[in-house]
Amino acid sequence: MLSYVALSLFGLCVAYAVHTYRCFNVNLAAAKQSGIPYICTPIYTFNRFWLITHRLWLPLIKALPHSWTSSWIDYLVPEFLWNKLYGPFRKIGSDVFLIVSPGHNTLYVADPEAISQITTRRNDFPKPIWMYGSVDIYGKSVVSTEGAMWRHHRKITSPPFTEKNNHLVWQESLHQAQSMVTSMVSPDAQTSSPVWDVAAQAMRLSLHVISKAGFGVRLPWPHEQAETEVPQGHTLSYKDALSILLENIIVVMLTPSWLLGRSPLQVHKTANEAFIEWGKYMRELYQQKRTEVQTGESREGMDLMGALVKGAGITSETVGANGHADPEKAASPSSKQLLTDEEIFGNAFVFILAGHETAANTIHFSMMYLAMHPQSQRRLQKDLDDILGDRPVSEWDYDEDVPKLFGSMCGAVMNEELRLIPPVVGIPKTSTAGRPQGLQLGGKHVTVPQDCYVTLDTAALHRNPKYWPHTSEEDLLDFRPERWLVDSSSSSSNKAADPHAHNDEAYTAEEGLDFDGPDKRPDTASSLFRPAKGAYIPFSDGYRSCLGRRFAQVEILAVLAVVFKTWSLELDVGLTMSDAELAEADAELRREAWGKADARARGLLRTGMMTIITIQMRKEKVPMRFVRRGSERFDYAV
Repeated sequence: MLSYVALSLFGLCVAYAVHTYRCFNVNLAAAKQSGIPYICTPIYTFNRFWLITHRLWLPLIKALPHSWTSSWIDYLVPEFLWNKLYGPFRKIGSDVFLIVSPGHNTLYVADPEAISQITTRRNDFPKPIWMYGSVDIYGKSVVSTEGAMWRHHRKITSPPFTEKNNHLVWQESLHQAQSMVTSMVSPDAQTSSPVWDVAAQAMRLSLHVISKAGFGVRLPWPHEQAETEVPQGHTLSYKDALSILLENIIVVMLTPSWLLGRSPLQVHKTANEAFIEWGKYMRELYQQKRTEVQTGESREGMDLMGALVKGAGITSETVGANGHADPEKAASPSSKQLLTDEEIFGNAFVFILAGHETAANTIHFSMMYLAMHPQSQRRLQKDLDDILGDRPVSEWDYDEDVPKLFGSMCGAVMNEELRLIPPVVGIPKTSTAGRPQGLQLGGKHVTVPQDCYVTLDTAALHRNPKYWPHTSEEDLLDFRPERWLVDSSSSSSNKAADPHAHNDEAYTAEEGLDFDGPDKRPDTASSLFRPAKGAYIPFSDGYRSCLGRRFAQVEILAVLAVVFKTWSLELDVGLTMSDAELAEADAELRREAWGKADARARGLLRTGMMTIITIQMRKEKVPMRFVRRGSERFDYAV
């Protein structure tokens, strides 16, 4: 009996090896015909089994002779996009290349011309929506659909993202930024204690902004409310339900729903409770919006849930007197609900999920970079003084101040952080099955193989020396927001040289934007350096660019202005030198302590980053201190 089992297993292994070899040869033949440089690897890096177990196998592979593995082993590490940056493109001598493996061919792109073609040809290079199935925990959304279904979702979800509603985003961001600072440092203090959780504080702030601006729910900071009330019928407060859900989002996404509710593991119980509770809150908000529709009420502000309800075709005519659908009217073809309830909840969840991580990451890393570059921080503060003067925050004006901030050092800091750490370091696309796709690259025609995964490599693209002002290779890798600042003559010539540059008045036409066409609005202010079309895509590009781009930009600008108008951020040196020792240290010892803190932060930015939904620093943290302006201890030019 045992021999038969062993023979069967052996036969399966042989069959698998033959199938793998055949698939690899098919993929290799397609790569050879493409006209695109390629690298061969024995394993598809993003195979789920490999993603989970690669740490077990890599040491064994590294033990093989270096001559066997040197050309491909680096590409088996899932984080190689961040680890290698522009290096692979430089080594290969091309801004596009293929990785050939038995599982799939994957095209990596750091070429603006190719990216512009890929992002505007949405039918030829669709989004691989299977990758986004895990975000459908409440229902399908604008993020997880493609083709006609995506157009349907896009037209319904886009109306709230207007310049008019960004006024509310601005006001709420100012309020939340002040609350965040108060939670970390007393208003009358000259300096804070070491703050280790700046990333978590930025996440909290951004979550509060999207919750209030988008859903009308004001979330308190710990110092603003001693105890959070739990409404009747709930086991968690809205704030706790949402916070715990987002903290455990990977558990919810990766665990089958039937197991999540039955598992005896505490992590599953915690995640499931938050999942159920936040779903209840969304359903209650949804019913409230249906009642408002039924009574003819309207609400000022962004009101994302209200916009989803109205966009879904739910009107006073289709809602009965009790707030529920009238069966006879709802059955009419002309009054059919355009989004299901699940799709409304799915879009609401995606707005929360995508709407807070991007902005929070940018705020966190901008603060860190500015603490590491005091001279850039001083330049930012000078611009803030020039724009905002001595006016209190309550007198800051969206229409007057935001355009100036967007085109100043404040906008340059935001742009530079997004250049260096875009939210997603690899934006996925795919070529369709059975249809190879042509691209024009520098006057040369190449062919993307059929059913080929395509990765827009933002980490490499944003460091491509052909498209960015830089003084050296090291400069291009470093945070230098001044590269975005240009004088008036340079700005004019820059815009003249870039036929795709648009003026900032494009944002005033948001409400009439054709969402069935590619988004042509600029990512940067006209007074700043304008990268070539397709060279800067922190919010993606073309048809599938981020709906909430301007929302995030307004929030980031508001927070940077509030924080740095009054405070400076410094790296904390407590791991090397205590406060008492620092007070007694001479200039050389102080500089040495700061240098060690700076080196640690730089090291973590290279080796401590990992992507789950967005890329974040996940291994360790960088402590910082808020210091009142004029009381800085480390003001070094770096």
